[in-house]
Order: sequence, then structure tokens, then C-alpha cells
Amino acid sequence: MAPPKAAHHRVTAPTHASGQVLFAVVTKTGHLYRGLGAQSAGFDNHQTGEYHVLFKRGVRKCAYTGTIGTAPPSGTPPLGQISVAGLPGHKAGVFVKTVDSAGNPSYQPFHLVVTCPKL
Repeated sequence: MAPPKAAHHRVTAPTHASGQVLFAVVTKTGHLYRGLGAQSAGFDNHQTGEYHVLFKRGVRKCAYTGTIGTAPPSGTPPLGQISVAGLPGHKAGVFVKTVDSAGNPSYQPFHLVVTCPKL
């Protein structure tokens, strides 16, 4: 039996894009080291490797990208993984979870980039 054919949906993309890029660099201790449009950072629920980052504008309609990275502008980042999502109950927040290379919750420094449509 052949697999079902995927439905094709035509999406009309704008001919030009405008938006706003925000970012946060956060230490493994939850300190906002530097950023653009970032207001604060800290631990979320006091669970190992769970952080929140708050921005100065709503970020619900934005895209989030995170990576493990050093807080200072240079150095070798630790091995690990990161997951990002909107912060429940806060329209200007992003939830971040970091783990070590074995998948265990771990405090890791990270970089978070949020790309938003123009207000």
C-alpha cells in the first residue's frame, strides 16, 4: 500500500520582511550577561537547568533560537543541549531548559535569539 500523499498548501510570503531581533546571553548562574531588548533572566521553578528570560516587549508571535555558549565573548562553550519555548503566563518571556551531553539537567550558559515581527 502506498503512503498517503501529503497535502500541499500554498503560502504567500511577503516580498519584503521587517522585524526586530532581540537577544540575551545568560550565565549558568542565571545572570543576564548582555542582551538587546532583554530585561532580565533567572532560574525558573528552581529546577536544575531551567531558566526564564524576560524581554521588554511581547514575544508570543516570535521565533526563539537557543544555543549553549559562553557568556564572555570568547572561550570554549561546554557540551550540552538547549530547548526553548514561550514562558507560560508571561507574554514577554521565554522558557529555557539546558542539559549536559548525556541529557541530564544541567546549569549551562546560553545564547537566546528572538526574532519578532515589527510592532
